[in-house]
Amino acid sequence: MSEKKTGVIILQKAGTYVFSTVMGALLSVALITLFALLMYALQMPLYFAEYLSLTALGCGCMLSGFICGRIKKRGGLKLGLQCAAILLALCALGALISGGLNGSAAVSKIITGVLTGCTGGVLGVNRN
Repeated sequence: MSEKKTGVIILQKAGTYVFSTVMGALLSVALITLFALLMYALQMPLYFAEYLSLTALGCGCMLSGFICGRIKKRGGLKLGLQCAAILLALCALGALISGGLNGSAAVSKIITGVLTGCTGGVLGVNRN
């Protein structure tokens, strides 16, 4: 295979992950914004923020895995895991940049991201 075709194949594979991760990240940001407005409007206690942020992260990982599974059409569990890992890396990078990387909720975020990402990937592959 020529180098040009190899490069095109690599870009197509990477493009799937980039597109699905961007869509998942956008959903997570939209949900976090919505949940922040909801917490402000209802004057909810601050400890609800952790649960709502986990919900937003889980929805973003699930959408990311779902889109990637729909595009690739096989290997949904692996695809969902990879998409969740990419989103979790983005979250860690954002926490590192903002100075809030302390690892206190890392286990719950990893478990939530992996479970929902894998679920989304499997659902995406099995979708008609």
